[in-house]
Amino acid sequence: MATKIYYRITSHEIGEVLLKRRKIAKALRWWLRENGCIYTSTYCFI
Repeated sequence: MATKIYYRITSHEIGEVLLKRRKIAKALRWWLRENGCIYTSTYCFI
């Protein structure tokens, strides 16, 4: 059975987002940093 990883990014501007793809999560964190947004990011294994 394959382990799935979910990335959770929370910000005042976008709310809470749950993503499956690492590259999309990485791009969203980069975009938030570039635009000066404060965010928290965690991941979990399912």
